[in-house]
This record gives sequence, structure tokens and C-alpha cells, in this order.
Amino acid sequence: MGKRKDNHKLKGQALVEFAFVLPILLLLMVALIDFGVLFYTQMAVTHAAWEGARAGATIVDPSQGDQEIIGAVHRAAYGLDPNRLIIDIDPEQDDPPRNQPFPAPRGEQITVTVKYEMNLALPSIEIPLTGRAVTRMEYQNHEK
Repeated sequence: MGKRKDNHKLKGQALVEFAFVLPILLLLMVALIDFGVLFYTQMAVTHAAWEGARAGATIVDPSQGDQEIIGAVHRAAYGLDPNRLIIDIDPEQDDPPRNQPFPAPRGEQITVTVKYEMNLALPSIEIPLTGRAVTRMEYQNHEK
């Protein structure tokens, strides 16, 4: 009879220990999920910047160049909120050398920077993520 009481006490002790450990395990699981989402978001932001730079290097219509770049960034930022994307293009469409006559700006650099604020679940904070890509413009604007 004494053995049965000891077994019952051990089950109660295990339950109490599990109750103490469970919140820590759940917190670790949420942190791992947050880290995975953070990693995915950083990769998506970096990929979007590279796709924008690639579009900027091969612009079809120089008068609509920024729109082509912004469109490429939005298409590449799959799964991210497009309203939270901040896109910076340097030089801008109306700035030299992008506004120069034929055959400029072939060979000049274009930089696309994409910024995104990501919300973590625990703790509830925003983390700024940035992707940046630099490439050379290879398109040639045509004489009009």
C-alpha cells in the first residue's frame, strides 16, 4: 500500500514540474517561429532589392524607369505588406546620369534600397530590415 502512495506523489511532482517548464517551452517555440519569419523577411527584402536593381539595369522605357523598378520590387517582395515597403532609387529617374541623352547612362551605377519594418510577436517590437543592391545600367536610351 505504501508503494502506491509514493507513485501518486511522483505523478503529482511531474505535473508540477511540467507546469513550470511549459511556459518556457512555449516561449522558445514562439521565438523560433519569430526567428524563422525574420529570416524569411530579410531574404525577401534583399531579393526585392536585387530584382529592383536588375530592372533598373535593363529599363525598357527610361521615361518610366522608376515605375519599372518599383513594380519589380513589389513583385519580388512576395508575402510582404507592399504598403510597408520603402523603396529608394539612386539616382532617381530625373537625376543625372539617368536623364542624359543617348547613349547615357550605360555603365553608370544604380542603387536600389528596400526598407521594411517587421513586427515580432514576442516581444511586440518592430525591427527595421534593409536590403540594398548596386548594379550597372546596361540599357541604352534611344535618340528621339
